[in-house]
Amino acid sequence: MTSKLLMIPKTKFNPRFHPTSREIELLSQVIKFEQNVDSKAFTLHENPLSVHGKLHLGHFYNKIHKDIIKRYKLLRGYKIAPSMSFELFGPQIEHAAFQQLIQQGTTQMEYDEIAIRQICSKYAEEQLKSYLEQIQRWGILEQEISLTIDPRYQKKVLYQLAHFLEKNQIIKEQKVVIWSKSRLSEVPLDSVIISQRDVPAHAIKFRFTRLSPNFKKLKCVVYLVLELPSPWKIPSAKAIQLMEQEWLVIKDKEALIMSKQFFNTHKDEFSMHKFVGTIVTSDIINLTVDNGLNEFIDLRMIIGEQNNIICPAHQMDDIPLAKKYKLDRTGMVNENGQLIYEDEELDILNNEANQQILKDLREKNRILNIVSSAQDVFYHHKVTGEQLLLRSVSAWFLKFDEQLIKQYKEKYNIDEENAKLNNKDQIYTSYIELMESLCGQLCITEHNVWGIPIPLFKATVPKKFDKLKNGYLLNADIVRHFADLIENNGSDIYWKWNIVDLLPDQYKHLAQHLEKHTCVLNRNFSLPQQCDLIYEGQDQNESFLFSSQMMMILFHKKFNRKIYTHPVLQYNKDKISKTNYFTLESIIDGQIKANELNQYGCGVDILRALVTSINEYDEFSQFMIDKKKEQINYIRKIYWQIIGCLEIASVTLVEFKDLKFYDSYIYQQLILFVSNITKAYEDLNFGQAYQLYIDFMQNYVSLYVSSTRNKIIAFHSEYQNSLYIYFKIYDITLNVIQPILCFNARDIHTKLPTSWPKIPVSHFQEAQQNIVTLNLLHKLQKEINTQIDLVQERIKQKNVSKKLEIVFIIEPNTYESQLIDLDPNELALFFDCGQITIETDYLNKQRPTHICISSFFVKEQFYHQKINYHLKFYEITHNQCPRCLEHKPLISDICQDCIDYIQIEEEKLKQIN
Repeated sequence: MTSKLLMIPKTKFNPRFHPTSREIELLSQVIKFEQNVDSKAFTLHENPLSVHGKLHLGHFYNKIHKDIIKRYKLLRGYKIAPSMSFELFGPQIEHAAFQQLIQQGTTQMEYDEIAIRQICSKYAEEQLKSYLEQIQRWGILEQEISLTIDPRYQKKVLYQLAHFLEKNQIIKEQKVVIWSKSRLSEVPLDSVIISQRDVPAHAIKFRFTRLSPNFKKLKCVVYLVLELPSPWKIPSAKAIQLMEQEWLVIKDKEALIMSKQFFNTHKDEFSMHKFVGTIVTSDIINLTVDNGLNEFIDLRMIIGEQNNIICPAHQMDDIPLAKKYKLDRTGMVNENGQLIYEDEELDILNNEANQQILKDLREKNRILNIVSSAQDVFYHHKVTGEQLLLRSVSAWFLKFDEQLIKQYKEKYNIDEENAKLNNKDQIYTSYIELMESLCGQLCITEHNVWGIPIPLFKATVPKKFDKLKNGYLLNADIVRHFADLIENNGSDIYWKWNIVDLLPDQYKHLAQHLEKHTCVLNRNFSLPQQCDLIYEGQDQNESFLFSSQMMMILFHKKFNRKIYTHPVLQYNKDKISKTNYFTLESIIDGQIKANELNQYGCGVDILRALVTSINEYDEFSQFMIDKKKEQINYIRKIYWQIIGCLEIASVTLVEFKDLKFYDSYIYQQLILFVSNITKAYEDLNFGQAYQLYIDFMQNYVSLYVSSTRNKIIAFHSEYQNSLYIYFKIYDITLNVIQPILCFNARDIHTKLPTSWPKIPVSHFQEAQQNIVTLNLLHKLQKEINTQIDLVQERIKQKNVSKKLEIVFIIEPNTYESQLIDLDPNELALFFDCGQITIETDYLNKQRPTHICISSFFVKEQFYHQKINYHLKFYEITHNQCPRCLEHKPLISDICQDCIDYIQIEEEKLKQIN
């Protein structure tokens, strides 16, 4: 009889998940979604993803977080815009394309514009195809793909440029770039290795051209002495920065002003000089000096962080100072890396320029016979190793009124000090700092070929033209006409067509007096996106994201207010995108080891869980992946038990008021869990959402299933309450975690809900009222489980909980007795033990003391009362029933409860038949 009617759960659901095969099978289901077109729209900002290089974990992090947001919003009933944008233009792609050619053995480095664009176009298309294949594997919702290379997009961007030209907001200025003289083009910063090393430094004398009355009393020429490592930069110097410090004045035939540190280092060289006195920086800061080479060029002096020339054309750190003090950024270095000096072209990188400048300075007696060393900055190409240099090039800038910053602060009520103190609106504060550093100018062009070309025509005979812009014919009419041509013919026409064919009819007669000038729009000169949320990486804050916001402010007089930035993943204290140790392919789909053994991948879901939890202080590691794998495998085993129970019997609806104690307890904890995870999603705290899910499944559901599973299997018709709670747990938990674990949720629950769980208000209110009681019961349950584990460890046995009788020693009419005034059988389920007994201290003393296995106290705070439970463990001596696994007196091999239940079920079967 027992073997015939014994019910063991059988289910096709496999608790073991094989991600490399199963995820691919589920992919078509995971990426599809339905939405109500009449729902309220939710728009997420899309930063176009540049397709240079390989996709890395930083890309995965960003795209998965955005996918989680979209999936959550869909469940909440919003209509989303399923779009993903890719950047196929830009200097990064141009340089990556040529790096690929070099790696393939190409030695040719000179190409015309059309050839360059064909090389870049081919590379970008291949990269895009690879990106799309990989991103689809990530389980991201189906997307509409938009490309910046699309002629329709290019037209819109050029129309935006025309708008700013009409407003007279486009100006020509100098910008500083990292330059490759072999390719005659700008090199993007992420393709450059920046290093510092010691080089010879020379003590240069700068003669004061304007003196204060005190210095005039010296009745001699006065010089400022500075140690400089790269004399070739002096012709391009625009000012001198001086630290706030004391300076020594010494005199022989001439007076020298030098820093104390310099004098103390080389004081033997000045033994013949007479000490005059000391001054501070403020005594000389408003004076001027010449540049040592051209006496008609005066350099102003300003307060800075070091003693050095300000040379914004060749020193990155000097660019903000140049903007602040409105210094010219023009340098004297041509595209071949040569210094243009007194009608000569002197190579910089082979030290020819340095030697000539030093020679001229010696002839003018502007160098002290002192040689020391100082650090200088060097730039090298990451792939080719080519030494690069800084030079200024002509560029076009978007001019904006600096009054805009004040209006921006007032409109969005941003208080910088409060933002820093309260750790709020920090991103808006950084935008203010960026806007202030621009000093009213935002660069919008690149000195490259691969991009959206500007119809920029230089006048060969300026007198023939009524209106020119810095010598160029550039206006809104020409740009709009060119944009319309691009829409139908592509942007290569700028180089393929004759000038006359690119101009509107009213300008065609001027074509013979014009020549083309290659200039493309910066990728950050993008179309402004009005959206409900911006969620990008911190490394995007100062580039595309900032430019996008500037476009919003300048073009629409609006600003996207809801902005969140996520951290940049780290590995060995560097951006994870800078390392090749971890690759997405090897993590997700595995790799072939050196011994030709296959190392299986972890799949997408484990990596999705990982990137929700990792933060900027964590170092990415294999240990993190293994930990997430263990968590998900453990959770799947819990669902395996739940599904096994759900498949042996039909579930019937149970009213909340009819639930027994343990079922009601778990249901209320489930309600609170949904409330907490909803808040985590709303706060974009996906790591907390995932951890809430794991904690709930491990600390609540696991214990509940462990206590009730055997009873459901043995007496399922008597445990409809628990079966109904199983269904609610199964349905709700997989529903709320599907934005993160989309593959596992779909694999476990074949009919996932398409809307967020709706909890009756009355149920939620009751759960809220009982929070303190629920938490106390959970702590009591947790402490008892801890003590059971200690007992198991002590007696070297496993699964002893069902053999234990737990005795609560409580006096009547106390808070302790009121909290557990429940059916002992329900309490036994709750604490997952064989039996619960509640007795007074007097009755407990009647028991023999030697049979007590463990005795302990649990002390907690309940509202304003101190709760103190005294508990003891005793062993139950009955045998274990092989059917229900309870320790009860056995009759005919099984317990009386099982005999009674089987007889009742057999009677029901007879009546049906």
